[in-house]
Amino acid sequence: MMAPKGERYVAPPLGSTWTQTYRNTGSYGSGTPTATIQVTERTWEGKRYLAFVGPTGTILANPVDGSWSTLLAPDGSPTVSFDPPAGYDYPLVVDKTWTRSVRQTLHKANKTLQSEVKYKVEAYEDVAVPAGTFKAFKIRQQWFLNSKLAADNTNWFAPELGVFVKQFQRRTADSNFGPGTQETEVVSQTITK
Repeated sequence: MMAPKGERYVAPPLGSTWTQTYRNTGSYGSGTPTATIQVTERTWEGKRYLAFVGPTGTILANPVDGSWSTLLAPDGSPTVSFDPPAGYDYPLVVDKTWTRSVRQTLHKANKTLQSEVKYKVEAYEDVAVPAGTFKAFKIRQQWFLNSKLAADNTNWFAPELGVFVKQFQRRTADSNFGPGTQETEVVSQTITK
C-alpha cells in the first residue's frame, strides 16, 4: 500500500463554513464555547489572503500554501503577525520533520518574539469528531522561545476539507500568555469541493 501524501495545500472554497467547539483552560479562558468560521478573501497590506473569519477574529492565510500571516481582532486591527508566515512544508508525508525560525509580533504589547517551531507529521489516520470521521494528517507543532518549550500543539489536518478537524493546544509556563489548554473539534461543516 502506498503511503499517503499531501502534495499541496487545497483551500476550502470561498463561502465554506464550519462550526467548532472549544474546551478551554488556563490562559485560553474557561468554558466550552462554540464558533462558526467562514472562508472569505481579504486584502491586507496590498496582498490578497484567504480570510478565516470567526467571532473572536480573523486568520489571514496564504492561499497557495495555507500559511498564517496575521491574526486580526474583530475590529480589524492586527493582534499577532508571523514573519515568515507560520505553516506546513509540503508535501506532507508521515515521519516528515522540519524546523522554522519565526518572528512573532504581538501588536498590542508592541513586542517581538523570535521563535523556533519544530514540526513532525506523526500519522495519517481516521479522526472522529462530531461532524464525522475524516482522514487526517496528525501534525505535532512545538514552539520554543529562548530554547524553552512555550507551546506543544497537535493538529489533525484533513486534506479533503482543507481545515483542522481537531486540535489540541497546550501552552506551558514559558508561554508569553501563561499555561493553558484548548481542545477544538469540528461539529458541523458546509465545505464542498
